[in-house]
Amino acid sequence: MSNFTDVILLFSYLEDAVMEEIVRLDPLLAGLHPRGLKRVSGDEQLGHWGGTPGGTECHVVAGTFNHLDAEKLRRTLRALPWKCPHAVQLLLHNENDAVFGMWMLLDGDWTEVSLPRTMRQEAGGHLQRTDCPDDEYLQP
Repeated sequence: MSNFTDVILLFSYLEDAVMEEIVRLDPLLAGLHPRGLKRVSGDEQLGHWGGTPGGTECHVVAGTFNHLDAEKLRRTLRALPWKCPHAVQLLLHNENDAVFGMWMLLDGDWTEVSLPRTMRQEAGGHLQRTDCPDDEYLQP
């Protein structure tokens, strides 16, 4: 049975050294098997990746993983030598979540940021909207 999770990591453009470490992470050690996170920003000259030509103001890496070990990923990312840990945002979206959950490095550890009109289910831990039916996207 599949259990896919989308991962988007956003952080300051001042973190070039960390970006290089992230794209070189051993996927198995980071809980990202069989492939690691891929750079979204900075693939073109001056970091342009859409919109107005020019340098981006942030780094973005992303990936989709089956049976992601999210805790292992957070431990791996927390251990990186961040210059601006307060500017790091980790977005996680499990296939059973209604929306992405946002995690930030606060006081040296990952904390999930509360989002308006959302709640994490106790059973299963999935993030759900409180103002939308669970079957909103099901086709008749």
